[in-house]
Amino acid sequence: MLSFTEFNEVTLLSVDDNEFNQELVLAVFEEYRNIKILSANDGLEGLEQLEKNASIDIILLDLLMPNMDGISMLKELKSSSEYRHIPVIIVTSKDEEKRATYQLGANDFISKPYSPEELKLRVFNHLQILQFSELIYEINDDSHSDKASSKSNLLQIKRAISIAIRSQKKLLEKLGNIIHENNHRDKQASHRMGEYARLLSKLCGLNSKEIDNIYYSMFIYDIGLLRVQADKRKDSNSKEFKEYPNLGYSILEDIEETSLIKMGKSIVLSHRENWDGRGYPKGLKGDDISLYAQIASIVDFYDELTSFRIYSPDVISSLEALDIITREKSIRFNPKLIELFTENFEQFRAIKDRLS
Repeated sequence: MLSFTEFNEVTLLSVDDNEFNQELVLAVFEEYRNIKILSANDGLEGLEQLEKNASIDIILLDLLMPNMDGISMLKELKSSSEYRHIPVIIVTSKDEEKRATYQLGANDFISKPYSPEELKLRVFNHLQILQFSELIYEINDDSHSDKASSKSNLLQIKRAISIAIRSQKKLLEKLGNIIHENNHRDKQASHRMGEYARLLSKLCGLNSKEIDNIYYSMFIYDIGLLRVQADKRKDSNSKEFKEYPNLGYSILEDIEETSLIKMGKSIVLSHRENWDGRGYPKGLKGDDISLYAQIASIVDFYDELTSFRIYSPDVISSLEALDIITREKSIRFNPKLIELFTENFEQFRAIKDRLS
C-alpha cells in the first residue's frame, strides 16, 4: 500500500495535449491533499509553468504535442542547471522513443492509457528517491557535526536505508560514499569493497542471491561510523570507535527484514570479529561468526592495508598486504577463506588496480 502522506507538499506537472489524459492524472491523485497537479498542453506551456512554480517536484511528459514536443522540452530541462534534477517520466510505449529519451536524461517511462496503480507507483518511487537525496545531504552535514550520535541522525539514516531497499538498492552506494568520504577514502571505495566481496563469495560457492546481497551489504557494512563523532573516528583502538558495529546494528535492527537487511545485520555487527575470538564487539570465535561477516572481514582488511583511511593512513602494496593477511590465517581469519584468497589473489589485485 503506497502512502503518499509520508511526503510534504508535492507538485506534479503533467504536460500533454490530450484533455482525457490530463483529467485522468487529476483523478488518480485527487484523494491526496498534499499532491498538487499542474497542467500544460505542450512543451512551451510546460516551461512557462516551471518559471512560475519553483516547487515542481516531478514531470509527466508526453512526446507528441504541438508547438514544442516532448523531446524538445526534455532537452531544455536536462540542459538547465535549474531543472535537470527534476525527475521526468516519459509517456511512451515505443522502445525507440524510450532509448532516445533515456539518452537525453529521461528518468522513467509509462504507457498510455495510464494504469492508475502503475502511475501512482512510478510517481511514488521517484518521490522517494528525491526524499533520499534530501536525507543524504542532511546525513552528510550531521556526520561532520556534533549531531552524528543524535537521535535525529539515527532516524535519518534508517529512513534512507528503508527507501533504498524499497526502491533502488543502488542508492545504498550513495550512503556508503558518505561513510567512506568522511573517513577520507577514495570515491571508488564502496564499489571496490562490493566487488571484492562478490568475488570471494563466488569462490566460496554462494548462490546468486547471496552474492548480490553481499555486494550491496558492503556499501553499508561500516555504517555505524556515521554515528561516531568525527574526532573519534581517527583512532581505531578507542572505545568510541570500537562501538561502531553496535551502532550500525542499531540502525538496521528494526528496518523491515528483507534477505539483504538480514545479511547486512550479520556483516555490520560481526565484520570486526576474529577467528580466534579476540575481535569485537562480542568476541565471537570460529564459525560462530557468520560466513558473510568472515568474507567482509578479509576484504575489509585487504582494503584497509592498501588504501588510505583516516584511522589507518599507512598504505602498503598489494603484495605486502598479501603477506600480512596470510600470516593472519587461523588467527584473525578463517584458514579456508585465506586459502581461497591467496590462490586467487591476482583477481583481487586486478580489482584493486581497476578501482583505485
